[in-house]
Amino acid sequence: MLAIARYAMKSPFHAATVAGILAILSLFIPLVSVLSGAIIGLIILTQGLVAGLRVVLVSIAGVTLVGYLLFQSAATGVAIGLVQWLPVMVLAEVWRRSRSLSLMLAVGAVLSLLAVAIQYLAWPDSDRMWMEMIRPMIQTDALPADELARVDQVLSTLAYWMKIVLVAVMYSTFVATLLASRWFQARLAGSDGFREEFLAIRLGKIAGLVALLIAIAALLSRQDLLLSMAMVVLAAFLYQGLAIAHDWARRGKRGLSLFVLYLLMLIFPQVVAAVALLGVIDNWVNFRAYLKTPANTDE
Repeated sequence: MLAIARYAMKSPFHAATVAGILAILSLFIPLVSVLSGAIIGLIILTQGLVAGLRVVLVSIAGVTLVGYLLFQSAATGVAIGLVQWLPVMVLAEVWRRSRSLSLMLAVGAVLSLLAVAIQYLAWPDSDRMWMEMIRPMIQTDALPADELARVDQVLSTLAYWMKIVLVAVMYSTFVATLLASRWFQARLAGSDGFREEFLAIRLGKIAGLVALLIAIAALLSRQDLLLSMAMVVLAAFLYQGLAIAHDWARRGKRGLSLFVLYLLMLIFPQVVAAVALLGVIDNWVNFRAYLKTPANTDE
């Protein structure tokens, strides 16, 4: 991946070519979209918004042409530009100007909360849309009536939670994309800047208080809007919690512990919530200050 980033940095044409090809591949392999966006973010972080915009426009033109030839749809390039690259461009510029990963996370969370509000105003029954998309994928013609009812119940639950976590997942994806951009930038420059910025993530007491209020309101009311907002703030403070975990593991040379933590997060959603709560509490307790003791600073 670093070789791809190095190639993209040669010129705007190289960057647009790489971003466009990766965007086309993302139509078939969705996770490739992260790498495509990371190239856009890298250009903005290193060369500015104007340079990034030029790359995006050229890439959109190329993807639009390929999309028309393959799918008879000229809207493919524009859709990718708006959905995959526009949020990355905005947050990359915030990070570039502020030089603060914490501020970028906070701005992204605020924009995501606004997106949740728009989602429920414009598509209040979006779970039905998800149901209509998922239902044809399941072959149910040969199922008996009782089995069909159970399948529909499972699909309905899945569609409901897809609606609840949609914006939070998108937020996490864009943040992960920009973390990859910053990692590329640091590695190409031979710098430890990315690690230092990540380990220093702190969203602040006001953000922590807002997160707690949203989470408590969501738990008490069980309203879908508040639940979706709670997922966004959980995603934001997850990064602060992970910064604490990484700092603890680095100081004690506990790399295996991080592997176990990420594995548990994949298996148990409760672990994700616990790490995010750790991130919230850190704004008052400052756990990393306790790690900076003589016994733990052997680096």
